[in-house]
Amino acid sequence: MEKQELFSRMEELEPLCREISTSIWENPETGGEEQKSSDFFRTLLSREGFVIVNEEKLPYAFYAEYGSGSPVIGVLGEYDALPGLSQKCTAKKEAVVEGGPGHGCGHNLLGAASATAAVALKRFLEETGLPGTIRFYGCPEEELLSGKVKMAYYHMFDGCDLALSWHPMSANMVYDEGYLASASVKFKFYGKTSHAAAAPEKGRSALDAVELMSVGANYLREHVPEQARIHYTTDSGGFAPNIVPDRAGAWYYVRAPYMEQVKEILRRLTLVAEGAAMMTETRVETRVEYGCCEMKGEPSFGDVTWQNLQEVPLPVYTEEEKQFARQLQEAAGVETEMPLREDVLDRMAWKEDRLTASSDSGDVSRLMPMNMFTAVCWPDGVAPHTWQSCAAAGSTIGQKGAFYAARVLAGTGWDLYQNPELVKKIREEFQAGHPGDYQPMYEERKAE
Repeated sequence: MEKQELFSRMEELEPLCREISTSIWENPETGGEEQKSSDFFRTLLSREGFVIVNEEKLPYAFYAEYGSGSPVIGVLGEYDALPGLSQKCTAKKEAVVEGGPGHGCGHNLLGAASATAAVALKRFLEETGLPGTIRFYGCPEEELLSGKVKMAYYHMFDGCDLALSWHPMSANMVYDEGYLASASVKFKFYGKTSHAAAAPEKGRSALDAVELMSVGANYLREHVPEQARIHYTTDSGGFAPNIVPDRAGAWYYVRAPYMEQVKEILRRLTLVAEGAAMMTETRVETRVEYGCCEMKGEPSFGDVTWQNLQEVPLPVYTEEEKQFARQLQEAAGVETEMPLREDVLDRMAWKEDRLTASSDSGDVSRLMPMNMFTAVCWPDGVAPHTWQSCAAAGSTIGQKGAFYAARVLAGTGWDLYQNPELVKKIREEFQAGHPGDYQPMYEERKAE
C-alpha cells in the first residue's frame, strides 16, 4: 500500500475521528476523573481488534496493541479536560455547565486524531503483513503533568521503540525541542492555635509561615534562569481571623528549560520554606508530588514529520468557519487579518515560537525517540486554556484539524514501518543524545 493510498483510505475514517472528538468534548472529565473517556477508547479499540493492556494502579491509563515484531510504534493520546472552562460552540462566553470542565486545550481532538491514526496503521499492518506493532497509549492527567510520569513509573512504555505525538494549536509546525521541565511541590506548615486577641503570644501561625515563604519566593524569582517560572497558590485551612491558624499550605509549580535547573530551584525553594518555618517557630513538611522533563527530539524524526505535514492536504475552511474564527479572535482581543492559518510553517520555525508550557510527554522523549507537531485547531493568535479555544475545539474547525493531524501521524508511521533504516537512524540519534539515566520524578503513595 502506497502512502497516498493510505491517505485516501483514511477518508472513510473521518466520521470516526469526528465522532470521537465530539463524544469526548461533550463529556469533559478533568485529570484523575477520566472514567468515561478511557472506557470510550478501550471499547472502540477493542472493537477494532486491539488487545487492551491496563495497569491496575492507574485505572484511567492503558495501551491498546495490535501486531507483532518490531518496530513497536506508540501513538500518544490524551483526553483530560480543564476545570472551569465549560463552553458552548458559540462566539460568546457561554458555559454548558456553569463552573464545569471543558476542553480548552483540545484534548478531545488529541485523543481522537491519535486513535484514528492507530486504527489506520492497524489496518495497514493487517493488509500488508509487514512486521511491526502499533500501540495507542491512553494517557490521563496530562493537565496535571503527571499521567505519563506515572505510566513510566509503572513501566507501561517498556518495549516501545518510538512514539508519535501531536497537540492542537493555532499553527501547523514541527518541534525538535519544546516544553519546559516542571515539578509540583507542596509545603504544609504546622503551628499552634490560640486566640488572636486574648493570647496571640501563645500562637504560632502556620499562615504567617506561608506568607513569609511567599516573600522569600518572590525574592528568589530574581535569581533563577530567565525562562524559569515559579507559580503558587495557598490554603489557609479555613480558619476565622480571630484564630491563630495551626495549619496552612502552599502549592508550587517550578518550571525551567531543563530538569537540572528545576531541581536546583526546588532545593532553594525548600530552603526558603524551612527559613519561614524557623522564623515562625512552625514545622514544615515538603512533598514533591511529581515532575516532568523537558522535551527532546531527534532531527531525523522531525524531518520526516515535517515532510508529512506538507504531504497531507491542508484543511479547507468554509466562509462560516472563517467568520466564526474572526468572532473568537475579536472576543480574545486578537488583531490579525488571518482568521485561520492555512500553511505549514518552516522546518525550524519552532526556534522562534518555542513551547513554553510543560507536558508530561517530555518524559516519553527521555524513554524513546518521540516526535512532536502541532496542527491548526483554533484561530490564529488565540491561546489555549481559554473559552475561545474550547469553543473552537468543539467545532468543525477543531475537527478538521484533528483529521489532518491523524493523517500526518499515520503518514509518519507508514514511513517508519516501510523504512527500517530510518528507524535505525532515529534510534541511533536518540541513543547518542541521551545518557540513559532517566528516572521518573514520582513516588508511589498509599492513597493511590
